[in-house]
Amino acid sequence: MTEGNTIRILDGSTFVVSEDTGDIEATPSEPTGMFSLDTRFLSRWVLTVNGERLNALSYDDLQYYEARFFLVPGMATHYIDAKLSIIRERMVGGSFREQVTILNHDEKPVDLQVRMDAGSDFADLFQVKDEIVNKKGELYAEAEADRLRLGYRRGNFRRETVISCSRTAAYDRNGFSFSVHLEPNEQWSTDIDVQTFALG
Repeated sequence: MTEGNTIRILDGSTFVVSEDTGDIEATPSEPTGMFSLDTRFLSRWVLTVNGERLNALSYDDLQYYEARFFLVPGMATHYIDAKLSIIRERMVGGSFREQVTILNHDEKPVDLQVRMDAGSDFADLFQVKDEIVNKKGELYAEAEADRLRLGYRRGNFRRETVISCSRTAAYDRNGFSFSVHLEPNEQWSTDIDVQTFALG
């Protein structure tokens, strides 16, 4: 489902609202994010290649719970001659899953730094609608060897977002990255799994 330049996918009480690039950058005026159980479990989800944001070519609204984004780096004038293209395919259903695929259309090999910035404010859905996102309690982020754990705790009440990838990634408190080498006409992909946990 689309509204303006926002893309929505949903399954039950879990839904994702993003820009037409697939990025999520929540602000009080732009209530994008991944929501479940009336809580925003992702408020930042931004893909870059070599430090560059991506531009949307098109997207497919595959099902109400699934969408695919076709992207390129660079400005609109470079679309025709794009040496790289990126496909983000995402689905919600129990959890949030995204597959990122990068294709090298060049006749030369290329080395890439692929990064996903990730963060969560764990805002209550009704606070988001009322543009109130200051919460009592503590936000935390823990980078582990094979996952990134984003969390919120207040007494016995806890919410967590746990992100892991099918490829080896370098995790830090603000996201994760990959060093990718692509030969001519080669492609690379990784599956990203986002699990949500509600305790207390």
